[in-house]
Amino acid sequence: MLADIVLPALALAATFEGPHVVIQSKAFYRRLEQVFASAGRVRHRERFAMRIAPALLELLSGPLAVAAVHVHEPRKEGLTPAKKFGASRPDLAELLAKRLSSTGDDGIKELPWVGDTNAGRIGLIAVGGLDGPLLVLFGPAPGDLDRGPSRTDFLSALNSLLYAMRQHLEHRELEDVFEQARSIQMSLLPPGKCEFAGFDIFAISTPTSSVGGDLYDFLPVAAGTLGVAVADASGHGLPAALQARDVAVGLRMGVERDLKITATIEKLNRVIHRSGLTSRFISLVFGELETNGNFSYINAGHPPALLLDSRGLRELSVGGIVLGPDADATYKLGFQHVDRGATLALYSDGVIERGTQWGLDPFGLDRLKKWMKDWRKGPSEKAVLDLMQRLQDHCPGRAFEDDVTVMLVRREN
Repeated sequence: MLADIVLPALALAATFEGPHVVIQSKAFYRRLEQVFASAGRVRHRERFAMRIAPALLELLSGPLAVAAVHVHEPRKEGLTPAKKFGASRPDLAELLAKRLSSTGDDGIKELPWVGDTNAGRIGLIAVGGLDGPLLVLFGPAPGDLDRGPSRTDFLSALNSLLYAMRQHLEHRELEDVFEQARSIQMSLLPPGKCEFAGFDIFAISTPTSSVGGDLYDFLPVAAGTLGVAVADASGHGLPAALQARDVAVGLRMGVERDLKITATIEKLNRVIHRSGLTSRFISLVFGELETNGNFSYINAGHPPALLLDSRGLRELSVGGIVLGPDADATYKLGFQHVDRGATLALYSDGVIERGTQWGLDPFGLDRLKKWMKDWRKGPSEKAVLDLMQRLQDHCPGRAFEDDVTVMLVRREN
């Protein structure tokens, strides 16, 4: 069915006008889209050239009268023998290597290039730069040049092909960067469900794009003590993911060296300050939870954690400024007790600011507190998933405008 829809439109990619074929731009670009779709997610230049060569032959045989496609790879000693697709045509590797290296009148000064040879009209295009694979597109035979586009139109089409090829490769490179950042981020996050004696703990982190700068972590500190953290690096993408990684590594190293919480945070602040990314910062709430309910923490410029128990709901904001801007910043240690049946929530500002980008009322702290009161009882995982649904419902049909991270710690009765 798809072929029935697409192919009649693509059949109009070229028409005859006078002695030459005239290329129809819109249909030609549709064919180029299909050419690059055939390459998939490959970004390596040699593999990319080999993937698109047969597609160029199939899809450009009409508009450019392409009868064969050869692929050469540059080497110190010249071009490799052709990898051939399509009709029988002579291997021009030796001739092309001389022409490409020549500085005389018979040299090829730049690519793309179109010329007439004993094998007919050919077009040359380099994949991913002049040192990349060379594609040779063989057009009509010497005695049948009128069957294809004019030499000028052929060159124009190759320029369009080169531009589209560069866009495709750059897009794939950008995707690779985001994939690396995504891998970094996912490697930092432990499973959302945490087992700790007497506590029901669950966390989730959802990036606004393919990768974000939020982080949560669970760190075994000592027997009967668990470190919990939620952090938010400013911005998104690879830089934010790398800074989130620095926080995770710094906290884990501090815990392993048995440093006090204050010493860990202040040292981490100095490390981030020395990173040189002065326009970026990281907010963090980190605490150590003991099996008896004691909770010591530092809030470094992060939205305050919330503690709900029989006495009501309190904001945990003791600490200091965000990490990074001031190497000499100091931090205070806060103390609370998580009673049996109490609930502790840590979260990023993507939760309470949900809706601001769309000009709506933010989800806000009041709605977050109401959610905690609604879930005084019940599994932490179900409670967190319910909050994520409430955030979605607050802006129906709209993606998260910022990374969203939530951790819920409930002490069992």
